[in-house]
Amino acid sequence: MDDKTIQNLREALEFSPDNIPLRLHLAESLRLANMLEEAEEEYEIILQYKAEPKARIGLALISYKQKNYSKAIVILESLIQEGNKDLDTHLFYTRALVRSNDTHQAIDAYQDLLKFHPDFSDDELDKQLRRPSTSEGDYEDGDEYDDEYDDGFNEASVFIEKPEISFKDVGGMDNVKREIDLKIVQPLLHPEIYKAYGKKIGGGILLYGPPGCGKTYIA
Repeated sequence: MDDKTIQNLREALEFSPDNIPLRLHLAESLRLANMLEEAEEEYEIILQYKAEPKARIGLALISYKQKNYSKAIVILESLIQEGNKDLDTHLFYTRALVRSNDTHQAIDAYQDLLKFHPDFSDDELDKQLRRPSTSEGDYEDGDEYDDEYDDGFNEASVFIEKPEISFKDVGGMDNVKREIDLKIVQPLLHPEIYKAYGKKIGGGILLYGPPGCGKTYIA
């Protein structure tokens, strides 16, 4: 989209500032031109009028591009919960979860995406969220083949298994576990309580210590 077209859209909006389709067209044009801050401003104006899904998706894509993955996740998750099955919505939701290192939820999100778009594939997501499947030919003589690994999503691979471990599997480090639970886990489980007391959720905790003391395991 060239600068002249964008300028024409701006001039048209001066005469019709409440024209949502026109403003949405301008916002999309700005986003595609990589004028992200200006596009974000237009999307925000649209959302003051109505909860336009395209404006919300546009905001999420801008947040993703700006590496504000938590904001993108919140927006896209709300759209999905409302029943949105659009490919880009599910795709960028999954990618944002991967960038946020939330592998468990990313696996679920990718499985949901493939339910609605079974022919879709993405090399990056497949590499990070899937592992090679075990076929009959991989078994030694006498081994029994178990078809429970065939999840129906892709014959060449299955999704990474979610670990079943929790804090109870970590011996000792009670103070560390208590801090993580208080500052990370509980705010995510009960955001309304923390909001009522003016506390923000999010942030992080730095784990430090010599090699082998359990930092990675507890993380």
